[in-house]
Amino acid sequence: MKTIMTKSDIRNLMRTRRREVDPEEREEASAAICDAVWARADVQAAVAAKHPFAVYLANDDEIDLAPLVERLWAADVAVAVPYWHAESGTYRLAIYTNASTLVEGFHGIMEPAETYDIAPCDIGVWIVPGLAFTRDGRRIGYGGGWYDRYLAVAAPDAVALAVAYPFQILDDVPTDPNDRRVTDVVTTRSDDE
Repeated sequence: MKTIMTKSDIRNLMRTRRREVDPEEREEASAAICDAVWARADVQAAVAAKHPFAVYLANDDEIDLAPLVERLWAADVAVAVPYWHAESGTYRLAIYTNASTLVEGFHGIMEPAETYDIAPCDIGVWIVPGLAFTRDGRRIGYGGGWYDRYLAVAAPDAVALAVAYPFQILDDVPTDPNDRRVTDVVTTRSDDE
């Protein structure tokens, strides 16, 4: 009999596995994944067209997108990150530049102190965090549904990429009707390995 893991079970397992990643290994994986994202034809097309990118600011065990962000800034591409908008009780997207001052926001997530909003429908490429993914784009996030709501109003031609350690790629994950798929999952391992 096959045991079915719940979303909660998978979240707990993946949080534990990510905490076990050595900081040096995390840095190497982050650099490799950022290189792989940058090399994608759809990403290069978005960079050439100056379409804004939405990224997340990594916590201590997530894939760090700083190498990718540095390349985007150097290419004069707008970068947005989520920030907590207390008045509306939701996350919004703020422009993030190399001059931004970061502060700890809601849920301990770093965000720009000064916020200049950008609409989700204006984003050309999304780099989406999460805890577990399938090769066909299903994902398990942190449980708040924030990125599902973002992707529900994203431009129809926007690219949504998840970044992950190889162990975060599963054959199957439970999904709900409101869950949004990503276009692709970028990891340190190719499909051939």
